[in-house]
Amino acid sequence: MKVKACSILIVEDELIASEYLKDILHSFHAKQIFEATNAKEAQHIVQNHHIDLIFMDINIEGAIDGIACASLLNKEYFIPIIFTTSYGDTATINEAKEENTFGYLIKPFQPNDVEASLLIALSTLTRMNQLSQIEKQPQKSVQIIDLNKNYLYYISSKTLTFCNIPINLTKKELEILDILCQNLNQNISYDYIKETIWSQKDISDSTLRDTISRLKKKIPHITIENIVNYGYILKQSTKG
Repeated sequence: MKVKACSILIVEDELIASEYLKDILHSFHAKQIFEATNAKEAQHIVQNHHIDLIFMDINIEGAIDGIACASLLNKEYFIPIIFTTSYGDTATINEAKEENTFGYLIKPFQPNDVEASLLIALSTLTRMNQLSQIEKQPQKSVQIIDLNKNYLYYISSKTLTFCNIPINLTKKELEILDILCQNLNQNISYDYIKETIWSQKDISDSTLRDTISRLKKKIPHITIENIVNYGYILKQSTKG
């Protein structure tokens, strides 16, 4: 999805902040921009207009804050939300994680911050829509590996999702994951991985280790074990 095709809702009770964000979004040529100052107004707009994305201030006026407002909307609609807040504290951000969170903007932010968050959110939404189309295909044609803790790997599109949201991996990380997923519970040698992914290049073991290490940090609930002096194994968890 492109910005020009987007209908965006700004939920912000500070007029100056709302107009500032609106001007930035206008500069990106967003299709439509709606504004609300509280949860009631936000609900009314969502009920009467198609909204693709919401910029939600966490500390909006009224009894219902931005996180609670997002929760109410999520009960009836799936709308990606980028939260904006003046507070970068972990507790607030962790609470917001429970909703359709596609990004955060810590005030005061710059136009390039908004652009980066917007592009990442739209890219993720596009990939989710693609996965939705894949899932609608006849079951026999869809190859999905159920890994662990809500992680699914789609073989045909080479996409890893967590709670149905695609995880951004680098090309090398994705190639390694693909090898491991297609050889679940099997020991894969260092040499095989290096030859398959880096082809004729003389790659050191440390380069492979670093790439695996970065991959593991992005998927902490998936078990990739190192087989000393041999290689790696991806273990598929058994559901109890």
